[in-house]
Amino acid sequence: MVAFRHVEPVPALAELWAGARGYLPGKGPVAAARQRHFDAFMATGIPTRRVEAWKYTDIGKWANRPLALPPRVMPGADKVAAWFAGGPRARRLIFVNGHIQPELCHVGGLPKGVVIRGLGRAIEDEPERAAQALAQGDPGRSLTDLNAAFAISGAWIELADGVVLDEPVQLLFLSMGEAGHPVMASPRNLVRLGRNARLRLIETHVALTEGQCLTNLVTSLELGEGAELVQDRLELGRDGTALVGRTDATLAARARLQATTVTLGGGLVRNEAELKLQGSGIEALLNGLYMPTGTEHVDTQLRLVHQAPGCHSNQFYKGVVDGRSHAVFSGKIMVERAAQKTDAFQSNANLLLSDDAEIDTRPELEIYADDVKCSHGATVGDLDPVALFYLRSRGLPQDAARGLLVYGWANEVIERMGDDTARAQARKAVQARLPGQVDLELAA
Repeated sequence: MVAFRHVEPVPALAELWAGARGYLPGKGPVAAARQRHFDAFMATGIPTRRVEAWKYTDIGKWANRPLALPPRVMPGADKVAAWFAGGPRARRLIFVNGHIQPELCHVGGLPKGVVIRGLGRAIEDEPERAAQALAQGDPGRSLTDLNAAFAISGAWIELADGVVLDEPVQLLFLSMGEAGHPVMASPRNLVRLGRNARLRLIETHVALTEGQCLTNLVTSLELGEGAELVQDRLELGRDGTALVGRTDATLAARARLQATTVTLGGGLVRNEAELKLQGSGIEALLNGLYMPTGTEHVDTQLRLVHQAPGCHSNQFYKGVVDGRSHAVFSGKIMVERAAQKTDAFQSNANLLLSDDAEIDTRPELEIYADDVKCSHGATVGDLDPVALFYLRSRGLPQDAARGLLVYGWANEVIERMGDDTARAQARKAVQARLPGQVDLELAA
């Protein structure tokens, strides 16, 4: 892997580390792991736009500045409950500024073979395993090392072989930064599903205030043979917030993953995912919607590696880019020589609604097997003038007609979310971003 080039001055983060390391949870093996990862981060540095994977995204202006650890704050119960999803029986872990809020969580009475806890509890109870968990991720990725050094909490979810959890699990991440006082939260999630285990996971990221907050998120997914995970992620940031999320997933034979990510706000959002399909008969379905506006920046980086025969993958991503915003999509399908009978597809379609907006899309195929069925494609265009004329001819105003077309475009992805409440929350956020903020009920 090509090392990142340093962004100067990195000493701001060195000063934060010097002042914070004595207060971070974990002694012994955990503290040693933190130090190793911070040293690795300092040796590698923050990626610049000279690094190919970061060509279109400048993370330096968000990460290369004086940052503080986020304070512990408690939002009102009504602000928290407004973002509940999964229904009344859902299990929930709730984090505010990266700190778990035990009094708000609901994970009691779990069936046998299910573990749902915060990373902080795992650090206390099983420091050796926690240190190993901090070591997981893409080796050499500096932001993963930075996360391992500063991780305070996150979700630790394990399902034993054959366990099917009927209730969904929601991970609710709320940020409450303060203007003029940028902070950095570093949640670390670990999800392990045993053989034939099944889980529905809802991940919700919401910025409750306009304050400046960088969230550096790392997630590790391990799906055993025949395991199934349905995951919905809804991201609702603000102009002063940045979310950089990295997911590393390994799937064993006959595993199934359906993941849908909907990004509807944030000064900078970067979603990275690398999936390794290690056994035969795997199905991996990745869906995504991004709708940046104003000066927002959304970057999606996907890499699916087919390592075994007879697997199916599908990347289905849509974008709506407006204002002076910028969206980036880079999706790669890699088929190794052993992965014969691979069935892999990728689609990235975008609406460009403003002359000042920008979309950079790069679909890629890298195939070493000779018996495969793979395709990829990307489109960028404006709203269909024929459809727009049809709606206008039926008496709809310009904004209402445009809004209905954009909503229909975006809703094709939202419908793939597994949870009803998460879909409703996403649709409401989409409506707030429609041209003219049209009221769909009135337009209908």
